[in-house]
Amino acid sequence: MGATHPLKGLVPVWLGLLLAALACTLTTSPVDESTARLERAPLVLVLAPVNGSTYAEGTRVALYAIAQDIGSGVARIEFRVDDIPVATVTAEKPTGVPSLLARAEWIASETRRHLLTVEAFRADGSSLGVSDISLQVIQPPGTAESTTIPTPLAPTASPQAESPGELLSGTVARINVNDLNVRAGPGTAYPVLGTLSLGTQVQIIGRTADSTWLATSFNGTTGWIFTELTAVEGDLNAVPILAAP
Repeated sequence: MGATHPLKGLVPVWLGLLLAALACTLTTSPVDESTARLERAPLVLVLAPVNGSTYAEGTRVALYAIAQDIGSGVARIEFRVDDIPVATVTAEKPTGVPSLLARAEWIASETRRHLLTVEAFRADGSSLGVSDISLQVIQPPGTAESTTIPTPLAPTASPQAESPGELLSGTVARINVNDLNVRAGPGTAYPVLGTLSLGTQVQIIGRTADSTWLATSFNGTTGWIFTELTAVEGDLNAVPILAAP
């Protein structure tokens, strides 16, 4: 028997819901008017994978997303993994379409947790919205773990630190990727304030309730970084939970 497609039955359901949302309302009661405004609002959703999904390294992961904007239209959908673009799907009409279903593919790499972000855009380049989920990549079954001990990175003072010469203490995070985006809030929908380079250490001054995002001082303000792209040193549970701006 052939393998069942992971999205069999899922896309028709979502499309059915979107068609229902696009249906015109004929009543004029306050409740119906509020519902109509909600149905007309821009929408961006990750259809697959499911948040928290786990994949073996090397797996071809099918990415599905849908966006709607019955006003200005959807011109393109962009897929990003750890803030790095991996695919862009454009509408057939340059001016955009009311609803756009996008499919892309990503090869699971680097055995750790990743952040998949989907963002939709209008024809003028303005963003319709952002949706993101977390994915876990593990070693393929039967693969022996490497016994090679990595050489630790030399401590690097953060160029954005409030006191560059001050020795960091308490809970700190070391950046594990090149040019990690620092955002104005805990999520990819917030604007990028700047970047931190590989090996940079920063003091952690706050975190989200689920510890997926960390707050640090950055150029005189508070910046947020994605936890899974750092190596945390110290007791993260001792760091206070900060509300999103």
